[in-house]
Amino acid sequence: MHSHLKVGIIQNAPLTADFPNNLRSIVQGYRDCLDHGAELVIAPATALCGPKPGALASRRSFLKQTQAALDALSHELGNAPLLLGAYATLFPEEGEDWDILSHDGNTEHDDYGLDGESCIDIVPFLIEKDSVTELADADVTDIAGTSVYVDICSGEVLPDEVDFDLLVHLTDTPWHAGAARQEEESRRWEASSNNVPVVWAQAVGTAGSCIYGGGSGICTADGKTLLRLPFFESANRVIDLAGAAQARALPRSEELLEQALVRGIRDNVQQNGYNAVCLPLDHENSPLLASLCVEALGSANVCGISFGGNESATRTAEILGITVQQLDATPLLTAAKAEAGTPLAARLQATLIMNHADEQGYMLLCPLGRHEVMLGQFTLYGESCGFLAPLGNLYRMDIHLLTQLQGERHPGLVGTLAEPTHPEQDRILHELADRNIAASELLANNSILFQENDVRFVQRRIIASALKRTQLPTILHVDAPNERHELPVCHRLND
Repeated sequence: MHSHLKVGIIQNAPLTADFPNNLRSIVQGYRDCLDHGAELVIAPATALCGPKPGALASRRSFLKQTQAALDALSHELGNAPLLLGAYATLFPEEGEDWDILSHDGNTEHDDYGLDGESCIDIVPFLIEKDSVTELADADVTDIAGTSVYVDICSGEVLPDEVDFDLLVHLTDTPWHAGAARQEEESRRWEASSNNVPVVWAQAVGTAGSCIYGGGSGICTADGKTLLRLPFFESANRVIDLAGAAQARALPRSEELLEQALVRGIRDNVQQNGYNAVCLPLDHENSPLLASLCVEALGSANVCGISFGGNESATRTAEILGITVQQLDATPLLTAAKAEAGTPLAARLQATLIMNHADEQGYMLLCPLGRHEVMLGQFTLYGESCGFLAPLGNLYRMDIHLLTQLQGERHPGLVGTLAEPTHPEQDRILHELADRNIAASELLANNSILFQENDVRFVQRRIIASALKRTQLPTILHVDAPNERHELPVCHRLND
């Protein structure tokens, strides 16, 4: 390997299937890196195609656009090669002509999916001037005179009987709490174990419930962090692999969590065609949610909803500088003979809030947290109304810590400032739902002293509220790896 190879990293914010804008951001990042002397430029796995295209990735039109974008990208390059990931297909019979697979060019079938026997996946591509080369994943190739091991996944790599000079990870893994530290520890271990520099490139942005955090970086061969790009922001950087370690310190976990929520709120609002949001201010989580919305969108684009002149809601609005709309539900509750605090009253109030949001063109946010969501402690079509539940993956202690952090920026902000009640319920939730520990196994563990009544209560509530959770708004998955939330949790609790 060149002793002073200069590597550039493009950390962009791609949108799924938005090839023109994604291509533009890559070209701009590449030129910036080239201007700073990069000899090799690396972009994330999803830099071109965007994250989580789902079934869209199996459409012929998507794959054709991907290939066209790769070709267009090759015409824009200078003398430094570009390494990135993109979706591609492996056909059952090698050498089949694309036109044949496209039904002899018949555009009527251009959007049809490929045969079930075909495999669609992200693979690494090496882009050079007027040249596009598909590389094998988890394999070694020669790039710019350097033997490079390229891997799409974020798992640890320690290849046997393979020599290389540089290890590159092109990842597409969503961010979650603790992911940044885990990622860096893995990369530092890889660097020192393989005795080669390690580069990892990750995109930023949001795709539905998943948030991508960036934080791309480089480790030296002795396992020291040489470079770390900002989290949740687009950035480009060029650095000499032979340089001295100078990376900034990792932000505190609660700061990263806060940044993730702000990014997730902003992206979801904009991607769904809204400019502003509204949210109920009478919930205990509302001050935190409102303050995060102000950071994401600005105070002019946040509206709070309150009933009955709630003093806490008014104070929150004044501190944050947001507008507050007082709604009167009394005539509606009286006509329906609904008593305050009942499910009927909650649903009628939610109807008024949704009507106001529709009239004003606001995106309605739901303030529920993970404790309420998992135990079903909410009224369906009442407190659960909304398009997005940014705090729905946060336990009460997480909300408590974030409220304290926001309180430092907004003195006087109230909310969940006191220590959460029944903390053992959240700990049991974590063991059952996040760690996949069976209730019987949890009770048999003498090192964790939970009362059986508490464990069985949480277990019953999780199972009983499973159907209610299917009708919740989108929840930002920030507190655990996304795959844990894709499993039907109630199926793991029948013991």
